[in-house]
Amino acid sequence: MPRIIRVGGSSSETSWHEVLKDLRADDVLMLGPGFYYLPQGLTLTDITIKGTGSVPEATTIYGYLSVSEDSRYVTLENLCINTNTDNNCLSVPAETDGYLTLRNCQVKGYNTDTAAITINGKATIELYSTKIIGGSVSMYASADFRLEMNDSEIDYPSDKFCALALEGHGTAIINNSRVHGSINTFDKTNAELDLNNSEVDYVLLHGQTWMNMLNTTVKAKDDACLYLSDDSWSNIVHCKFNGGIYIDKKTHTIIQNSVINRMVVINEAKVTMNNSVVIAHADFQDTADCEATRVTFMGNMDYEYFLALNGAVRLKGHDLVLHPNGAELVVQDDAKLNANILPDHKNDNLNVECDKRPNVYILGMHWTAKKK
Repeated sequence: MPRIIRVGGSSSETSWHEVLKDLRADDVLMLGPGFYYLPQGLTLTDITIKGTGSVPEATTIYGYLSVSEDSRYVTLENLCINTNTDNNCLSVPAETDGYLTLRNCQVKGYNTDTAAITINGKATIELYSTKIIGGSVSMYASADFRLEMNDSEIDYPSDKFCALALEGHGTAIINNSRVHGSINTFDKTNAELDLNNSEVDYVLLHGQTWMNMLNTTVKAKDDACLYLSDDSWSNIVHCKFNGGIYIDKKTHTIIQNSVINRMVVINEAKVTMNNSVVIAHADFQDTADCEATRVTFMGNMDYEYFLALNGAVRLKGHDLVLHPNGAELVVQDDAKLNANILPDHKNDNLNVECDKRPNVYILGMHWTAKKK
């Protein structure tokens, strides 16, 4: 039968050290405001720990926790885990098959390459109104995971390490959350990533990754704030990219109702675009293939070309809008452009630099072919 154990400083409550000597499965620990020390860490099995303070930081555990191999669940609520040593704040071993749930918690890592939360086994990880600081949330190659992250935040901006690492096999669902840092998948990844109504600095996908991205902003202004590679498939709807997106290898990408600062598509990548805007520059290379419907390609003075095709690229456009803004369009090598343009008073004339004039077919506006 579950026991409810109140832990705190008053005479009517059990002391922290006494509780640790007699932990049992299904215990519910109610921790009063204060500081609780675990210098040697603690392994948990089928247990719930709740802080009773007004905010998570009012109940702080100094140390680190792990889930036992035979644990069915561990639930943490309204408390802070502050790991001031170079250890994982929370870890799930490879043999585990269970749940790890955090509600209204703070997890503070050591600001090194050591992850804040590590998952190696079969686990469902639930983060609700939780903030991870100074360390990553990492699913390793042996993990079989389901991550549900709602109204939460990972704050781990780093040039060397990612904030959310998804390796192994599983599903990550991120809703109404913020990731200050990058979300990465890897060569061995076989996973689905769902990003909804969220903000993230970078998204870098490798391996076999299926991504659905809805109403999300990718905030970094670098050339590859979104990088899609290997055999990833992506469905992007109503999103904003403050920097560039870079798409390569054998990826398949659908982009709808989105705003992109700039984009580069190379190798054998296939892209379908609908009702979207590319603000500064679009570059298609090698054997990339793009079908664009009601897409606006714009230019600015930062780039010589607002739209560039080379290699054996095929771009088929339906009801496009072109705003060169002083830049030019280039079609080189064996690349082919076949597009009809919506009438627009700004599209009086267009200079197209091309190697083979028959490879360019533009209907709906006056254009002039020229050699470089």
